[in-house]
Amino acid sequence: MHRDKSIDIFSIVVSAPSGTGKTTIIKRLMGKKRDFVFAVSTTTRLRRPGEKDGRNYYFVDEEKFKNKIQNDEFLEWAIVHENYYGTTKKEVDRIGASGKIPIFDVDTQGAKQLRGKLSNAIFIFIIPPSIDELRKRLNERGSDSKEQIEIRIRNAIGELKEYRVYDYIVINESIEKTVEDFESILRVEDYRSARNSLRIQKILEGYSDNPIEETGSICKE
Repeated sequence: MHRDKSIDIFSIVVSAPSGTGKTTIIKRLMGKKRDFVFAVSTTTRLRRPGEKDGRNYYFVDEEKFKNKIQNDEFLEWAIVHENYYGTTKKEVDRIGASGKIPIFDVDTQGAKQLRGKLSNAIFIFIIPPSIDELRKRLNERGSDSKEQIEIRIRNAIGELKEYRVYDYIVINESIEKTVEDFESILRVEDYRSARNSLRIQKILEGYSDNPIEETGSICKE
């Protein structure tokens, strides 16, 4: 039986409407933080020029993806723009075994699934400054037809309504500023008491009589 070893791994879950700049932001962040590893998703969508299997995605056909669903191999999965996407438990176990921190790139459906499975993760939602700006970026990208762009806009409006799933909301007005915002969030997370329990225990090693209660208050005589 497969155990979800990944549940307690500190992780970063990132979502954004299509065209918001999520992929670029994650790449920039990973370039600065060598302890981050991208959790490669499995998908049924066609491979785009320049994409490599195992680096951008694990590309499979629909039958193989559905077999993985039946075999309970996914930590999360969803259908997005008529294609299947999911993150396998095996992929997250691989990152955890290396001692690295996984970054999940998922849509709001995937984020909601991960909320119930990752106990030590932070959820960050990247949003555009406005719907008009998002439409402009999608047009400038030049990879979608007008019909596809309108589908992405409708999906974006639905995704924005799911903002309560996330711990942090970051408005992507510029890539540089957004990466700085991400780094600020990670610095704040480093100071959370729950993430420093091992450091406190190490400081207190050999001082079992230290007058500190479980609540963290100092005992006064």
